[in-house]
Amino acid sequence: MNLFFTAHVGTTTEPKINGDVPSSKFVDRLTSFPVVSTGLDVVKSNPMTATPLAVAKRTSLLVAAPMAPLASLSYFVLEPLIEPIMKRLDTVAHDSLSRLESTWPVIKEQPENIKAEAKYLAFLPLTKGKERRDYVASTYSAEYSSCGKGGIITTGSALICTLLIVWSDGLLRIKSMLDGGRGSKDVTVQSGT
Repeated sequence: MNLFFTAHVGTTTEPKINGDVPSSKFVDRLTSFPVVSTGLDVVKSNPMTATPLAVAKRTSLLVAAPMAPLASLSYFVLEPLIEPIMKRLDTVAHDSLSRLESTWPVIKEQPENIKAEAKYLAFLPLTKGKERRDYVASTYSAEYSSCGKGGIITTGSALICTLLIVWSDGLLRIKSMLDGGRGSKDVTVQSGT
């Protein structure tokens, strides 16, 4: 089992030196993740990366071709020593991917979904801030219109009422979180009383 050859060539169907087909549970499992397979497709299709990869592959074949008889001989001599180690490394790496998959199930998602979720989480503070700003502005507007004709007294009264309403809504939300969601999560105080 020649995992080094498999990992660097990028396919598990090319024959090894002695004609066997290499197989790696780790490489197969890793390339089955949508994020990894999409990334490999992008790297292979992008001209900026596809050309250096093709040159590297041709160069490695040119360098390896004259050494094939020597490599074949050394492979047969070292195979009994290396193969158990490589099998164990493959098993450990495969198990690590299983733990990674159970810890981070998002790795099984499509790249578009991961990108959308990351974008949502990145802009969440901004979105929530805008929601809170709009909530405070609408509460103030409602209180200002219910307080009277205008002026300093009306403005001050609307500010104080808005402050009290926002604080009480915040405390009710904290209470509902501390209660473990037993109560209503969207509790708001009725304004204009």
